[in-house]
Amino acid sequence: MSDDMTISKYLDAGELAAFFRALADAVENGGHDEFACVDDFRKIKIGVKNEFGQISLKAKFKAAKPCAPEAVGADGEPARPKYKDLKKRMRGSFKILVKMVHDGVEPPREAVDAFLADAALMVGYPGYGDEYYESFTQVCAEFKAAYESGDLERMHAAVDGLVHEKSRCHAKYD
Repeated sequence: MSDDMTISKYLDAGELAAFFRALADAVENGGHDEFACVDDFRKIKIGVKNEFGQISLKAKFKAAKPCAPEAVGADGEPARPKYKDLKKRMRGSFKILVKMVHDGVEPPREAVDAFLADAALMVGYPGYGDEYYESFTQVCAEFKAAYESGDLERMHAAVDGLVHEKSRCHAKYD
């Protein structure tokens, strides 16, 4: 499975209740069968309609991480994701960092680590803003130091620096 899964089917009221019980169990105890990887979700969207006595269920699950094992390159190292996929992944962690820091709240370690790891990967892709990579990497290091110190003011300044670097690069390359 990739990082998302869709379920679309018609069922009766009893089957709908069983679906929700199985989903709750998968979130609480780990995914399996129909709900593989649901326990590590990023987003769940569920729509239920009563259509002429038949219940229509549409559910879409986006996992935080791909469920399938990572692809391995010829050198035995994990294969790099496509640049577009990496940027999409970074967008999510960056959004939460900016919002939380601007709200005066320390972001979760998982989001910080994911963003910094993806940022380090991103600067290894030639042709996507190479001339900005060094300054971006420096601001990432400043953000990491600010986060490690727990200083929200420093984090705020560093996040603003990251926004600035992103804007400079994206103005030319997006």
